Amino acid sequence: MKLRLAIAGAVLVGLLLGVPAVALARPYAADRPTALAGLQHPVRVVRDRLGVPHVYARNDHDVFFMNGYLHAQDRFFQMDDSRRLAGGARTELLGAGDGDQTLSFDVLLRTFGLRRAAERSAAAYPAWVMADLQAYADGVNLWLKRNPLPAEYAALELTKKSVPPWTPVDSIVIFKFISAELSLFSDFQDLSNTELLGSYEASGQARGFDGTKLFFEDVARRDPFDLTVSIPPAATSGAVSARQASRGARPALRREQVTAVAELARTGEALGLGRPSTSGSNWWLISGAKSATGFALLAGDPHLQLTSPSVWHEIGLNVATDRDDDERRAGDRQDGAMNVYGTNFPGVPGLVHGFNDHLMWSSTTNQLDVTDFFQERVVVEGGVPVATLYKGIAEPLVTIPQTFRANRVDGVPDNAEAVAAGVRPSGVSVPAATLVVPRLNNGPLITDPAGPSGEETAIGIAFTGFAATREMEAILRFDRARGLSDFKRALDFFDVGSQNWAVADTGGNIAYWTSAEAPLREDLQAGTVAGLPPFFVRDGTGALPNGWIADPSPAPDQALPFKVLPFDEMPQVVNPAQGFVANANNDPVGVTLDNDPFNQLRPDGGIYYLASHYDSSSRQERITQLLRAAVADDGSVSRADMERIQSDVTLVDAQVLKPFIERAFRDGAAPGAPPQLAALAADPALAEAVRRLDAWDASTPTGIRDGYDASDVAGVRGAPSADEVTSSVAATIYALWRGQILKNTIVATLERAGLATSLPPTDQMLVALRRLLDTFATAHGVGASGLSFFDAPGVTLAREDERDLIVLSSLDDALQLAASPAFAPAFAGSSNQDDYRWGKLHRITFLHPLGGPFSIPPGAGFTDLAPGLAGLATDGGYETVDAAAHDPRADSLDGFTFNGGPSRRFIGEATPDGIRATRVIAGGESGEPTGPWFGNQLGLWLTNEAHPALATNRAVSQNAAQTEIFAPTP
Repeated sequence: MKLRLAIAGAVLVGLLLGVPAVALARPYAADRPTALAGLQHPVRVVRDRLGVPHVYARNDHDVFFMNGYLHAQDRFFQMDDSRRLAGGARTELLGAGDGDQTLSFDVLLRTFGLRRAAERSAAAYPAWVMADLQAYADGVNLWLKRNPLPAEYAALELTKKSVPPWTPVDSIVIFKFISAELSLFSDFQDLSNTELLGSYEASGQARGFDGTKLFFEDVARRDPFDLTVSIPPAATSGAVSARQASRGARPALRREQVTAVAELARTGEALGLGRPSTSGSNWWLISGAKSATGFALLAGDPHLQLTSPSVWHEIGLNVATDRDDDERRAGDRQDGAMNVYGTNFPGVPGLVHGFNDHLMWSSTTNQLDVTDFFQERVVVEGGVPVATLYKGIAEPLVTIPQTFRANRVDGVPDNAEAVAAGVRPSGVSVPAATLVVPRLNNGPLITDPAGPSGEETAIGIAFTGFAATREMEAILRFDRARGLSDFKRALDFFDVGSQNWAVADTGGNIAYWTSAEAPLREDLQAGTVAGLPPFFVRDGTGALPNGWIADPSPAPDQALPFKVLPFDEMPQVVNPAQGFVANANNDPVGVTLDNDPFNQLRPDGGIYYLASHYDSSSRQERITQLLRAAVADDGSVSRADMERIQSDVTLVDAQVLKPFIERAFRDGAAPGAPPQLAALAADPALAEAVRRLDAWDASTPTGIRDGYDASDVAGVRGAPSADEVTSSVAATIYALWRGQILKNTIVATLERAGLATSLPPTDQMLVALRRLLDTFATAHGVGASGLSFFDAPGVTLAREDERDLIVLSSLDDALQLAASPAFAPAFAGSSNQDDYRWGKLHRITFLHPLGGPFSIPPGAGFTDLAPGLAGLATDGGYETVDAAAHDPRADSLDGFTFNGGPSRRFIGEATPDGIRATRVIAGGESGEPTGPWFGNQLGLWLTNEAHPALATNRAVSQNAAQTEIFAPTP
């Protein structure tokens, strides 16, 4: 293993120092065809100089067979890990983990039952989809039969005996998991919201403030930091009606039970599920009318976890004819030739993002609320839950036995053992069975139903993805879509994992559609909110009309057995008059901008409800700002503009908040300022910091020679310019101040109210801070709850002076933090602000589940930075367009690192002759550290560059590094 580490380190050092990828892949052509059992016709596979495979086949069976074969060749361990992760069986591969962490995660995923849901989907797909999935699985299994396992299995002491064959359900469950990451797991906040509201109200009753308003109006607001939307009212067919929704009585919830389920959810969050920094994305479309070339433009960069290897695999799939598959066209499938290029997740056939000869597409997550948590009354017999009571009627539970197995990794190959049910020494509870509530879309029942006083309740989960959804069909239809109408039709099958889709075709059209089935709730459809809104735990007994409305006659293409929001009412626009449209996970139509997501009505009645909360809109604000500036400059947007916007690393929140620092300093330096404030303003170090912030453009370069910036070229790091150094220092000071001002206002106020452990998400804290500052002239920092958020400890001053004192004290705290021993590995304890370079804090490591030589940089502590600073330094920061977000409350050496961002970047131009595009993934095609295609695109990615997307035979031939012919066995 030491030798492998040395080899991997040498390869990666070369890559990260900017060795061109072409130098790692010499042209090669096989002497004779390779026979593969299962192929129907010969297939040609050309790998280009980056190792991207381009498959040329005569029918769908063969193209997807090779798709599976090549995915396995490049990424089999990642595929195997993904299917086990999604199905709750990862412990069989990796072992239980430190503190049973992996086992705990398996319990969570097995409880949700995504594999059970995948089996439902498999039974619902038309025959042609299952045939494509089976062809893919056959290709994977043939590779597995013919080749040794990847190196990870040796480290895990596993042989092929422990690796089951690939099945279509494996592909379906991987995509189910990805959909759940973008919907179910992000809805865990429902549980935390319920905890917080209960704590706030209890503390308010005890201490004399309004705990309800503290949650809804002060610190856990629903409105975003910025108010920019994707589709302004003028771009829609008309604004919906507005009406304030009434709210009825609340159910009596068992808080300790909610807390127990929230702890289970936090297990997932600790491992990256549903983190805002990993589930965002950007795209923007420019119509031909506003494009410098007259052709439609699209930029897209989905934000997912940045891992080793990359979450994406890049490939081209070409079918010359489909004449051998006439019998499979009966299911309303697009047929004929196919030429599609793009990316998908290893383990899943086809392309989820990409382009074909007719159009190009990308997507961002739309945070549609498609998950509800319900407190259920449980019928227990002999100590065992057997039913739930709904409107007084016992509804039997479904019991699914569970067996967990753990790889022991003890020197004996394939030595897995069954994990006994019960509570382990680590505290992880291993269930013997999962309980399912059919009424909740076959969702699980979780937590011990026995309450402290004999009350028998439990929490049930309803999630649209538990149904027989058909996202795989949508993907396969995307790849053959010949125009906007085909693509829109395909969206009928993208049932869960709601996305905002950006599409441009070669006819000059651009379109934005939102996909997914959003359930209609009984109370909202009646025009009211009964009890707690859907972003809390709701009543599941039928005492309140909180349930999803059953649909006795769903549409033929509808997956859910419940009524859903009609597609026509989803956010969408085609060829908007302004000539562009963008989305960055923001509220697309403005339903949350007034802090109330329940005060708009559907056209035919009922509350128009999409989601309770969207992302901050800072990225959307910046993208829109830059697009408008480009149009104002010369009337159009160029490809260079698109590239510049995609690599933008400006902090929008700094543009908004740093003027408050500058004003506080001016007030402190003014004659007659209170002594405490004047003393801060007279501090030379603080005055220097304010001058730096005042001159700063809010950009976030690394400021160090070993950092990767957009100004660097092809992964080759250059010395930072003087301006970059200056901006880097200011970025560090501001980022440290941001964490301290949140600590000294929102956090300190909650601590004084006895709520030190009841903190809302930090993005909501930042929204709260902005609103308090914006309304200070009238509210003086006092929230709707009656709590004052700008109370300086031990000081009684005029309200404005206390605000300024806290603002400047937070800046002083930031400077003290930078010079503290805790930050010594970065700044060596220096009080010289020139030493506070942003790249020393803002770092990333592309982690592999096994670490070691498979991560980038490989091995613990392998870095070009100082000892104690692991990872690679990059530009960017909280909610920059070039996403590289960290916790805005960060106050530790590693608190500014990040693990999610643009997992791929794409810019395309839809010309009448086809799509001209560039793209890059955050890594390389291969998962093998010693191979030439491991991490070989990372240099381009780190410096915000891309490679041409090769879509024509000529372009592929001119850039070929390896050509192989595969033929059926005789």
